Amino acid sequence: MVARLFRLRVALLGGAFRGSAAKGLRTGLLYALLGAAAVLLAVAPARLLPSGQERATVDTIIGAIVLGAAFVVPFFENRRNLEPRQFAQFPVGNGAIGVALLVTSIATWPFLLLLSWLTALTVVRPEWLQAGWIAPAALLLAALLALCAVRVVSALSKLLAGARNAGTIRTVGVVLFVAFLPVAVFAAATAFGADGTAAAASTAAAVAWTPFGAPFGAMALAATGDHSGALLHLAVVGAAILLLLLAWFPLVRLSNERIDRPLAPDTARAGLGWFERFSARPAQVIAARQLTYWARDPRYRVALFAIPVAPVVMLIAFAVAGADLRPLALVPLPVILFLLGWSQHNDVSMDSTAIWEHVASGIRGWADRAGRLAPVLMIGLPLALIGSSITVTILGEWRVLPAVIGMNISVLLVACAVSSVFSVLMPYPATRPGDSPFSQPQWSGSGSGLAQTLSMILALLLVVAPVWYAIIAIVNVEFGSNMWALGFGIGYGVIVLLLGVAIGGRLFDRSGPELIAVTQIFD
Repeated sequence: MVARLFRLRVALLGGAFRGSAAKGLRTGLLYALLGAAAVLLAVAPARLLPSGQERATVDTIIGAIVLGAAFVVPFFENRRNLEPRQFAQFPVGNGAIGVALLVTSIATWPFLLLLSWLTALTVVRPEWLQAGWIAPAALLLAALLALCAVRVVSALSKLLAGARNAGTIRTVGVVLFVAFLPVAVFAAATAFGADGTAAAASTAAAVAWTPFGAPFGAMALAATGDHSGALLHLAVVGAAILLLLLAWFPLVRLSNERIDRPLAPDTARAGLGWFERFSARPAQVIAARQLTYWARDPRYRVALFAIPVAPVVMLIAFAVAGADLRPLALVPLPVILFLLGWSQHNDVSMDSTAIWEHVASGIRGWADRAGRLAPVLMIGLPLALIGSSITVTILGEWRVLPAVIGMNISVLLVACAVSSVFSVLMPYPATRPGDSPFSQPQWSGSGSGLAQTLSMILALLLVVAPVWYAIIAIVNVEFGSNMWALGFGIGYGVIVLLLGVAIGGRLFDRSGPELIAVTQIFD
């Protein structure tokens, strides 16, 4: 079983280069760049830091991040991993399948890249030679830990999520990754700060007792002559590997014995774009359709590209007036998020050719309101998290990051809430599908100016409270006030958003036929 599966793994390695010559060249270039990046990750600390405690600290932190990624990433992205149930029809036991999958996983591109990184570490760390047999043992245990972690977590993810929810799991992974970026930027900024060395050393000492940092902590201790401490760290890694192996074989048996509910034979499994990533529920189907519109309809793209212009013009005006631009770093992102959420205040008219489907099929108004917010939230929330970290970096004060995040998220959610109400309450003519995005239909009594003015004024009034608390926390830099601004901003924004979706949904239920009549007049 192992030999046959190993030949299959090797064939899969070469299969990545099959096809046209251009495809093979692109694939080869991609893996060459990834291999160079793995080697550079090992070489850079050796070139930038002298041999000693600082280099050992960096190696422990980087090693813990790499092994931690091998444990976390397969839960969200495992489409290319073989799973035990693919071999359930062969006349072999579950134990043989589990052993074969574990052993032959060394013939995969991710493991080869990991092996390149570990090999480069061995070459460019001469101080590890003083550790004797502990260094190769630690590196071997690190590779085994990554190998077992990938297999166990991938199998667990496929058992829990299955093929039906795989797209949702990947989307959640992307959202969590984006949410983690501000923390990563904060950690990097702290490490390069005045007290960065002490903070990095304490972090390395902590992660060295986790299974992910223990192999590198063991080599650092062995290099200084502390072999007993190194053996304790190796014991931590060995225990983690043993636990993963104890979990792996029951997972193999459960995977081969469990039967998923089959999909309907007429269910399309590919080629539907965003519809593949959402379940067949009203709000999620509307969300998938809106995301498709935003990707293909030039009316949405033009509006999206025009939103960043307003804060740029504001900053230019302040610069011409001679204002200090450093505190003004707080201005552009809230303005962009506000306009992004507010831009949906007339989305019913933008979707006029399909609004009748919602009314005719009896879709609840809250599902219509919630589904239409998907593109704004999927763009706005990552933008708020990443942009907040950039804002505080320019500002030069990382302690205000919670207040800035709370302010930006609340501004986005409040603007979305107001849009959910006004798009049903006061729709006005919009550019029809297929027309130039720069054209505007003429219709007397459209009320576009009144709808835009009232919706913007209401949204501005509703964001006063979270912005006020955030400004107080930014001016008076205290941990408690910043955490209060974060919690209040997010909680306030979520409550207002839920109210906006509920009120807008209620208005949609009551005025569905009137909305059809109005949008038909617009067309």
